[in-house]
Amino acid sequence: MLRLENVIFDDQIPNWRRSKIKSMRHVIIFVVQGTFQFQLDDHETELTKGDMLFVRPGPYRSGTNGPHPPHQKYVTHFQLDEPSKLLSAPHGCEKGYELFKTNRAEYFRQRFHALHRAWMDKSDYHEFVCHGLISEIFGSMLQELGRKDISSYKLKIARQIEKYILQHFKEDIRLEQLCELVQLSPNYVIRIFKEVFNQTPLGYIHQARISVARDMLLQSDMTIHEISNYLGFCDPTYFNRVFRKMTGHPPSLLRKERKEAEAESRNV
Repeated sequence: MLRLENVIFDDQIPNWRRSKIKSMRHVIIFVVQGTFQFQLDDHETELTKGDMLFVRPGPYRSGTNGPHPPHQKYVTHFQLDEPSKLLSAPHGCEKGYELFKTNRAEYFRQRFHALHRAWMDKSDYHEFVCHGLISEIFGSMLQELGRKDISSYKLKIARQIEKYILQHFKEDIRLEQLCELVQLSPNYVIRIFKEVFNQTPLGYIHQARISVARDMLLQSDMTIHEISNYLGFCDPTYFNRVFRKMTGHPPSLLRKERKEAEAESRNV
């Protein structure tokens, strides 16, 4: 689990300076605008727009505007339990930190903005909102770190395919359509997509469909046959086979559990 301790937005602070201090918590810094000098142990670097810095407990850090105009950045401090520390390894383990330029700057800007707003708001249940947002940010950052050796060209192609799948997954998507979308051969499309997302385009389509199917089985009155047709499966038997493969149980089990829960609530 992750426990958020502070969220800071440095908004163009004149003469900004961070005195040398040892990192006692996990820290994520995201630069929204501008440039500033930063030092981690004996390593000095410049952080610029779109940079993300993940610092584990241990390194000494300091910083200053240097010769640059004031900048904008978000800073989060949080703690991880032992299982989460193992999950986030090996990123930043050797040096104690990891610096990279994100390919999703606008996404992270929006998520950090929402996190800072929720943190400052302190309204009812803001802890749940903040926990969800920092978990999403941290997980997305780790995913991107895991893909940092993949070229920007491949990432662009894979995300273009992903976007198309998420917009059309209820339709009959064929590999030929994806190839035409990105103007690449079938083998290359499959190889690039699998390199980025660790699964084939077909596997991703099934994942999107089964995720929606689970919600529909629990929340709608549609039959399994109707859900199968709605999500673009060729027949209920195939839907059952894919569902069982991806979840470990047939869709009828979820529908049965829902009926039992409804019956129990009526008897209370």
